[in-house]
Amino acid sequence: MKKVLLLLVALTALVMGGPAAVAAVGLLGVANDAAAQANCGPGGPAVLPLEDLPESVAGYSGDQLANAAAIMRAGVALNVGVHGQTVAVMTAMGESSLINVDYGDTAGPDSRGLFQQRANGAWGSYADRMDPQTSASNFYKALLQVEGWETLPPTIAAHRVQRDADPQHYAPYWDDAVAVVTALAGTPQGAVPGMAAAPAAGCGTSAGAGTVTAQGWGNPAGGKLTSPFGTRVHPVTGVIGTHTGTDVANRCGIPLRAAAAGIVLRAAPGPYQGRTGNQIIIDHGGGVTTRYGHALTGTMIVRPGDLVTAGMPIAAMGGDPDLDPIGAGSSTGCHLHFEVNINGQAVDPSAYLLAQGVQLGSG
Repeated sequence: MKKVLLLLVALTALVMGGPAAVAAVGLLGVANDAAAQANCGPGGPAVLPLEDLPESVAGYSGDQLANAAAIMRAGVALNVGVHGQTVAVMTAMGESSLINVDYGDTAGPDSRGLFQQRANGAWGSYADRMDPQTSASNFYKALLQVEGWETLPPTIAAHRVQRDADPQHYAPYWDDAVAVVTALAGTPQGAVPGMAAAPAAGCGTSAGAGTVTAQGWGNPAGGKLTSPFGTRVHPVTGVIGTHTGTDVANRCGIPLRAAAAGIVLRAAPGPYQGRTGNQIIIDHGGGVTTRYGHALTGTMIVRPGDLVTAGMPIAAMGGDPDLDPIGAGSSTGCHLHFEVNINGQAVDPSAYLLAQGVQLGSG
């Protein structure tokens, strides 16, 4: 149904012409690639088995991490993605510190379990409320009934399920929840959270995506390298300066992909650092981030806090100021401005990817 709706949007926009046509077609292509990612399993990356859980993450350990893993597995079983899993873990942190408590509090003396669910019939039996996976499943079922929960601030989405007295109660737990979910989402013990080895066969790749290397990296976009890293004369301003990325040119609307596994730090419209327009930043752990500039307006399918895998589509290529005057930034045509930063310092993306077994722009 979603694919049919997107196709209708694309066809309508093509009839109308203009920027909407390019954005709709780009969104359709990205959505098709995102659908292909479903072959990697429902609800996102697999959760680590109990024997492989790290000793401690963000101050949580032992049974707390085992309970977080159970919450995530319940999400996977219900096809709730990583964002929803993180909301659930955040909520349990705020309600019980990820401890399966067999007592309530002043506000709810009959509350029990990870989510402090009440004995009002809405959350099942006592056994259900005390079973981590069952209680988590019931939380997800209620969350999915909240209209527009995916676009709400996480604490508000949680509040509309839990009805806590303070809607902001869960906000302080978000960063820790992101850290825990990142560490438990299939990252081998001892690895840097957010940095994964090559995904299982078929995961993180789709038609035209190329291969994810043994180091866990892939090509963010196919095309021709048009402006390398280093000193150059800016093609729009005419000013000599440092080009902090490498440009990959192709037609507007082709998919942009996460170069490696990580967590989305920024996915925002409008100019950033003055010139790259719509852009996405992904943190890969170990001080390594990548930046994807000139994304086509209306095609971003990730947002801050999302986990991504190598090769996963995140947006579509933009950069044509005539088609996308706001989102293109300072640009002369369709291309990806791709950056690699290590501890905040820009490095040559082509050289960095080549060290990871990837030729930028290939595929």
